[in-house]
Order: sequence, then C-alpha cells, then structure tokens
Amino acid sequence: MKHHTGLILAAVGTGAFMSALDGSVVNATLPVIRRALGSDVATIEWVVTVYLLVVSGLLLSFGRLGDLRGHKRIYVLGFGIFIASSLLCGLAPTAGALVAGRAVQAVGGAMLFANSAAILTTNFPPERRGRTLGLQATMTYLGLMAGPSLGGLLASWLGWRAIFYINLPIGLLALALSLRFIPADRPVRQVERFDLPGAAAFMAGLTLLLLALNRGHA
Repeated sequence: MKHHTGLILAAVGTGAFMSALDGSVVNATLPVIRRALGSDVATIEWVVTVYLLVVSGLLLSFGRLGDLRGHKRIYVLGFGIFIASSLLCGLAPTAGALVAGRAVQAVGGAMLFANSAAILTTNFPPERRGRTLGLQATMTYLGLMAGPSLGGLLASWLGWRAIFYINLPIGLLALALSLRFIPADRPVRQVERFDLPGAAAFMAGLTLLLLALNRGHA
C-alpha cells in the first residue's frame, strides 16, 4: 500500500479537518440559529458546548477501542456517524434536536480524532511520520481557524443549515477514500478488556466539571 500513502493522508486529513471544523463552525452563526429556532441563549449555547464535551470525554475511550478492535474499523464507523448526524443537524426542527444531533456528531468526531494518528503511524515509514503527523495537525488547526469565517459565509449565502449539509459531499468522498485505501489493521491482542467503568467515570467527571463552570453562577 506504499503507493497509496498520499490517498491515506488525504482521507485522514479530511477527517481531521472536518471534525475540527465542526467544533468551531457554529460559533459565528449561533445568533442566526437562535433566531431561526426561537431558542433562548442558554439552550443554544449547548450546540457548541455539547460537541466539545463529548469529543473531549470520548477521545481516550475510542483510542483504546481502536487498539482492541482495529483503528480502521472505528475510524470508518466514525465517519459514517459523522456524516449521518450532520444530516440530522441540518434537518433539526428545534434547538433540542440540534443539540442532540451535535452530541451524536461529536461521537463520530471523537472516533476520527482518536484513531487518525494511529492510522498514519502504521502506514507511513519512520522517516516520513514526523512530516505526516505535522500535516495532519495542520489540517486540524486549519479546520479550527476556518470554522467561524466559513460558517458565517455559508449562513449568509445559503442559510445556517448549510454549515452541516456541506459535510455530506466532502464526508462521503473521504469515507470512500478511507474504505478503499486505508489498509485494515489487526487489533492488538491484550489480556485487558475495555475499561468501561473508567471511561464512564471520566466522562461523568468531565461533564460535571463543565456544568459547574457553565452554570455555576446559577
């Protein structure tokens, strides 16, 4: 698969860009979304907050799950979840439905984030790994930086729902590249099982901390 390393990087880089982009793309459009859905400020803020919370809480768990079940399997599943939930976010009739869709979208984003580096290090030789991981990090930061500007542009031209619909064609292309060119990897055989109680405790602690910071004044 050495002659396909460029396409592997394209697939993984697109996933990194999209998952980072959707962490920041709604920031500039929150007032527009709030007015369109008739929501209050406290509720609509969760469109951003729930994405960051779920991604942060599940990164370690999905990285470990990739070790146990195969990084490509989790990565491709994450892409499917991300694309489907982007459609749900675009179709959301209420603020609550949008927040729920963003939570599901964040699950897919966490799967992409957690397994992309492992896929790259497995499929690139040691002398190219540093540059490859640097390019992946560049795509991540480009997504974070481009999000507010791109979100505002799409919302002004096509409406706020376009910031989610734009993920569909790009995501489907990247998913096709991932399925075709990322080699299947063998899960690591280890005696330990997935630490579900530990993952749940980490997620619960992070959620409580965020709630305290976000709603502590009330």
